Amino acid sequence: IAFLCALFNIIPYVGPIIGAVLMVTLSMTSNLGASFTEVILPKTGYVLIGFLIGQLVDNFFSQPFIFSNSVKSHPLEIFLVIIIAGLLFGVVGMIVAVPGYTAIKVILKEFLSENKIVKKLTHNL
Repeated sequence: IAFLCALFNIIPYVGPIIGAVLMVTLSMTSNLGASFTEVILPKTGYVLIGFLIGQLVDNFFSQPFIFSNSVKSHPLEIFLVIIIAGLLFGVVGMIVAVPGYTAIKVILKEFLSENKIVKKLTHNL
């Protein structure tokens, strides 16, 4: 079940919802002969709590560090870029935020390499 949820997690925004529905459905149907309130509902609750903890760790810790290492930016910088792009351009902005930010950094380094701000932003590129 966790492997399927990890595969669905690749799909932005809809994938985690599909994974959660799949987890709930499979956890509820695995104990059909048991009591709903004593067995099925608590197990489903534990599965959802585990799923939420996994999603929170992935979204707030793992992804910013992975993006920051691949783009060579600070994780807080990546986090702020994604939030600002989401506020300005919505879901599409959040998807395009990190590649767009990286492209802007490379372009600025090539054409404005003498600027102090550009030097600070692109010292790792």
